[in-house]
Amino acid sequence: MDVRQVSYFLAVAEHGGFSRAASALDVAQPTLSQSVRALERELGAELFHRVSHGLVLSYAGRAFVGPARQMLRGITAAREAVGSREPSSAVLDLVTVPVLAAYPGASLVGSFRRLKPDIVVRIDEPETDDGLHILVRNGHSELGLAHLPVPHLGLHVVELGVQELWLAFPPGTDVGPADAVPLARLHGADVLGVPRGSWQRDHVEQALREQGVRTRLVVEVAHREALVPLVLGGAGTAFVVRETAHAAASLGAVVRPVDPPLRQAYGLVHRPGPLSPAAGAFLAHARAACGAG
Repeated sequence: MDVRQVSYFLAVAEHGGFSRAASALDVAQPTLSQSVRALERELGAELFHRVSHGLVLSYAGRAFVGPARQMLRGITAAREAVGSREPSSAVLDLVTVPVLAAYPGASLVGSFRRLKPDIVVRIDEPETDDGLHILVRNGHSELGLAHLPVPHLGLHVVELGVQELWLAFPPGTDVGPADAVPLARLHGADVLGVPRGSWQRDHVEQALREQGVRTRLVVEVAHREALVPLVLGGAGTAFVVRETAHAAASLGAVVRPVDPPLRQAYGLVHRPGPLSPAAGAFLAHARAACGAG
């Protein structure tokens, strides 16, 4: 196994086929195919299933993505440590859930890219919020932007800030004075929600239970970016992060903070041990940008 084989495998996995990967790497497709097949022989496992519409990762292929990325990160770090002039592409693998990808993820990545334009940032999303920590632990992503606390998986945690949920009501809703809305006021209300297993859904339902409040879930939407358009369309009331609430207000929604406040800390998580130069730079940048010391 060599670096080129591993790089080619990841390119095929990320681009979904040999043709697109070959184009992105500017190599001949037969060369790429032969290299991946040689890697499969060396590992004794089929990494891809060849299907009619292209390629999909096999079980072994999915399991190999994390170690492969770790291998390339280690090689990049080793080259930088010895001052090697061998060209290497710096990649930051970050996994986060949609609600944190928007705030504060977008601003953090944007400001980081302005400082480090040579680093490519690859942002992944877990299938469920709980799956984020597994992707960090197995090396699929080097850093995770997650709500805290995290499960006890031996990960190192750097707290960055606190996220707060507000209420967004359809335009024209009479919610009284411009102050916080008691959760008790939502008893019997039509609300919009995201799927179970997400931080936002779990946090809201726990708070409602503690207040003895029962609502009617009238729309469950997997695409969380649709929450505000649904509120604006009059479908119901939604819990959204404060920054999204402010944006929704500019479009006509009625927004208010909640009493008691719904807040949860967030931060970056990573495996113990040294980070790659790209991940180390991002962690330092995030600390400074969020005032986390």
